[in-house]
Amino acid sequence: MKYTASTFYYHVKGLSEYFDLFIEKLFNQLALNGTAITDKSTEGDLVRVSVKYKDEKGKLAASPVGDDIKILYEVESGGILRKSVFGALMGGGLASLASSLLSGDVDSIKSALAGAVVGGAYGMLDGFNTAMDEATDFSRLLAECIRSVEQELLDMRRLEEEKEREKELELESLEDELENVYADAISVGDEILLLEAEGKDVSKAKARYEIALKNLEEARDSLKKGDTLIAKAKIRSASRMVELAREELQRP
Repeated sequence: MKYTASTFYYHVKGLSEYFDLFIEKLFNQLALNGTAITDKSTEGDLVRVSVKYKDEKGKLAASPVGDDIKILYEVESGGILRKSVFGALMGGGLASLASSLLSGDVDSIKSALAGAVVGGAYGMLDGFNTAMDEATDFSRLLAECIRSVEQELLDMRRLEEEKEREKELELESLEDELENVYADAISVGDEILLLEAEGKDVSKAKARYEIALKNLEEARDSLKKGDTLIAKAKIRSASRMVELAREELQRP
């Protein structure tokens, strides 16, 4: 058998939830750097394309595997393949098992992606850490673009997590504020009952108190839905109604 390809393996950890966006950004970066991408096929969560960069041609496959993303690049022709790699290819050995891998069926490719390790059964080369005399122009470009997209998505996830945490803190703060206003409202309500029992006209205070309770319930519902804007407005309004009710009770 004649071996004509070397396979490079790239492992991106913890970003499988962003797989579609990862692929979109990766292909955009590769195209911007002069890569022609053709014959794209998507079979389930497996993406395959043919690539041409300078005089180098090959196939690329990517798929989410667990929490991670794994990418294989197989050189078909051209590129800067140094002597050590030619020796591995022409001499058979482990590298031969991966030589026509990306032209195979979906199950075999997904199996290879799931179990891909540097060296091992498929004799793959680490796309990120391959020595310069074993790398090709495109394998290096691919590594750079993958790392760039990986960092972009990590930064995006970090910002999403920060925003989520900020929202959680805001919800906690509003919940505390709601409970404080509710406690003030209960106090005013007790005072209304006492003065009403003494025969004082508390109708204006009572009306404001009831509006406050209504706003507090609506604020609580809004917080359950995560609508902090409405919740905040309702809590502020309830607080103001409690204040006005108390002022009415203090009138002679």
